[in-house]
Amino acid sequence: MSIEIKEVYYDAWGNCLRLSNDIIETIVSIDYGPRIVSFRLAEGGNVLFEDRARTYTVSGPQMDEHYGTGAVFCRRGGHLASVAPIRMPESFFPDNSAVLYTTRPDGVSLISPREKSDGLKLSTDIHIGDGASDIMVVHSLKNTSHERKKLAVWASTSLRAGGVEIVPQSFGDGSTLEPNRILALWPGTVISDPRLFAGERYLTVRQDPEIANEFTLGVNNVLGWAAYALPDVTLVKRYVHDEAAGYPNHDCSFRTRVTGDFAELDSFSPIYFVEPGEGIRHVENLCLFPTRNGVNPTDEASIENFIQKLY
Repeated sequence: MSIEIKEVYYDAWGNCLRLSNDIIETIVSIDYGPRIVSFRLAEGGNVLFEDRARTYTVSGPQMDEHYGTGAVFCRRGGHLASVAPIRMPESFFPDNSAVLYTTRPDGVSLISPREKSDGLKLSTDIHIGDGASDIMVVHSLKNTSHERKKLAVWASTSLRAGGVEIVPQSFGDGSTLEPNRILALWPGTVISDPRLFAGERYLTVRQDPEIANEFTLGVNNVLGWAAYALPDVTLVKRYVHDEAAGYPNHDCSFRTRVTGDFAELDSFSPIYFVEPGEGIRHVENLCLFPTRNGVNPTDEASIENFIQKLY
């Protein structure tokens, strides 16, 4: 088995880099972003959502004032990183310019143009192993301004429709009198949403193309992983949750947003005070598993059995 990294033209997304081995393939945009626009098993389809119709964009007076007249942030789908706590317009930098990149034997480093309005520079390193079914994604955020900033990294993965999201709960052993789980709800989200199942050990969220309204929920996710099960493949997203650190979103290191088009799995680094010239980083692992039997999203025995068979 061998690793191949080469520049390709990928359909609607223009010039990209293709990283592959005999098991997985990932494609990263270099005309803008960067975005991971495709992630798939060698014999399967893209697990990521692709917003080819440019449905999900951010524009308006705040964007015009901050970035210049006509500024538009295009979600485009796939995987990307930005700044947290999520705020308008700083978290929606219109990254529509070409990306600088360098390759190495096991991956690639990509650097976005300096964001002059906020003095932030984002870089992304992607590592792929020989014979591995996963990629390691390292997002770094540098403060290039002259002011101290309060920052976290927001890493967002949008996945195609038709899957079931599985999020573990930190159940604990009852030895403490303090609460150990946080559940944060965004405006418009109701706890009675039929896409949500809350069990003793797991939360599941179904992506249902028939339900258009957004559902957004955050958890502290001490165990640091979440899975998204599609009919033929399951993606597992991992990161490290630091119980001693503070996080955005009422101290939630994980957030999910579900629409009628996709499911979004977001993780966050701790919040830091970043001095001029300094930076922070956030590391994720994205892994693909071929799956065929599916999972019952309202049966915890089925969920447990499904997770155990992945490893």
